[in-house]
Amino acid sequence: MEQMRSDLGILAGNSRVKRDGCGLITVEAQLFAFEAALKLARQELDRGMPLPELSVAFDHQGIFRLQFLAENLSNSQKRHPRLSHLHSSIQHVFLPIAEKYAIALSDIHAIHEDSARQHLAHLLSTQEIPERLSRRILHESPTQTNADKKLTCAAITKEYFERAVVGGKKSCTQLEVFFEECKWSESLAYVRGLQLSHLLGVSARIRLNLVNISGEIIQGEWAFPRSLSQ
Repeated sequence: MEQMRSDLGILAGNSRVKRDGCGLITVEAQLFAFEAALKLARQELDRGMPLPELSVAFDHQGIFRLQFLAENLSNSQKRHPRLSHLHSSIQHVFLPIAEKYAIALSDIHAIHEDSARQHLAHLLSTQEIPERLSRRILHESPTQTNADKKLTCAAITKEYFERAVVGGKKSCTQLEVFFEECKWSESLAYVRGLQLSHLLGVSARIRLNLVNISGEIIQGEWAFPRSLSQ
């Protein structure tokens, strides 16, 4: 029997935002994944359950808070933005689906790449990470120091998963992840990110759900932290 899910977190896609040479924002949104995730959240509400902790991840270049946030936000809102705190051109992309399922943009956390990178850099500089794990976090290059090495997709994805689990008022024990398969978002990277999440201490069970262009969901199996699966 499926356990009660008041502690459920949902990661509703991994979208990409960027500014062009004229400063205009373009959004490559994973709207099929976003809709599948919000549909699940609505189902939970309709069952009388609390709204799950909802998050959307954003890949981007540059500093997120300087390019993609709305104006006149508090410092707290800048540090922990919701979709309702993002630039209006980004909000408009997601708003129709959010309205369809009657979920406010202010109820959806925005997880962004540069914050993930900062946390990983702090982790590497303050903790001793076993070599077997550091190889999963950093691209190997014998001529570079750790400070110069590039972070792997798995490491960034691990951060997205972890923040989706602990980003709200309470930590979630279950995380449903919805992603679309595309040229820059391959399932293998996300599987590796899931593995790295549990190896680095994320305690929630996680399920990867891949959404195709028809909106059909390929549902994975629940992956448990090692201590729970033994």
